[in-house]
Amino acid sequence: MSESPRRRFAVATVVGVLCLLYFPHSTQAQVDNMRNPYGKPRYGLLIAGLDRDPESSSRDRRTDAHTDTLVLLTSQSGSGVVDALHIPRDTRVFEAGTGFMKVNGVYMNGNRLALSRAVETLTGISVNSVLLLDFERFRRAIALVGSVPFNVDKAIWAPEGDVTLPAGWRRLNPRQALAVVRFRHEPLGDIGRVHRQERFLRSAVTIASHLPFALFTQVMRTLDAHVSDQDIAVAYAMVHPLVKYRAHSVPGNFSTGPGASYWLPDQLGLKTIAGFVVGRSDALPASARWQNNFANRDADDGRDRSF
Repeated sequence: MSESPRRRFAVATVVGVLCLLYFPHSTQAQVDNMRNPYGKPRYGLLIAGLDRDPESSSRDRRTDAHTDTLVLLTSQSGSGVVDALHIPRDTRVFEAGTGFMKVNGVYMNGNRLALSRAVETLTGISVNSVLLLDFERFRRAIALVGSVPFNVDKAIWAPEGDVTLPAGWRRLNPRQALAVVRFRHEPLGDIGRVHRQERFLRSAVTIASHLPFALFTQVMRTLDAHVSDQDIAVAYAMVHPLVKYRAHSVPGNFSTGPGASYWLPDQLGLKTIAGFVVGRSDALPASARWQNNFANRDADDGRDRSF
């Protein structure tokens, strides 16, 4: 016996509502744009922190457009698993018409789209949106959630002299949190900072996973006034619930010799991490599959590796 038109209409309506709930405020074309080259629904949010402080007495610091903090958060829809790929600011990339340059200069020379394309080319992981923030927006967002629990691994201070933190567990206020993510006075310099930022962002994302939608929205709009309703909804779905959080950083080494100092990415190692993140270890040559163990170990376990 065939279904009645009324029953077919009811089933179609329920399916339609479920689709709207799964991809809030998204058209089918927008949903299709969230698919990575491997064909799985995946969303990538690139957090770009400008080395700019509107409150600074230095004109250069008030206008700086270098993206000295770059983190790609990515998750397969509905999995509750979030991977964070931290990109050192000195990572060498190739830009058409410019040549080799540091990734932190791409936005300054272009725009959000240029930055997202550079990160996609570097990592092989799709970027759907860029969250662009500076020091002031960061401080305001931390103030909204109150504080961030964090284990300060060593004495930390701000260059401006307004923050000094001894080692130990702290609940960081906005200025202390900014000092922690900026600090790089250590042997590994920016790489040490990246490792500390891995632990800080883990704590911040955990906090975000417990925020009600209204406050989550307020935090996102505080970080970047241009963030869309769709991006807020999808980002909220990424971490509600948060099942697993894995932090990685672009593997590589420091350049040597004259000229600019770069972080030279280990292409095979980065491809291994990207394959691990998107669940495609078979995308690697058979001779390199042993490196999946490296990618798994690279996932940050909360320890600080900057000393």
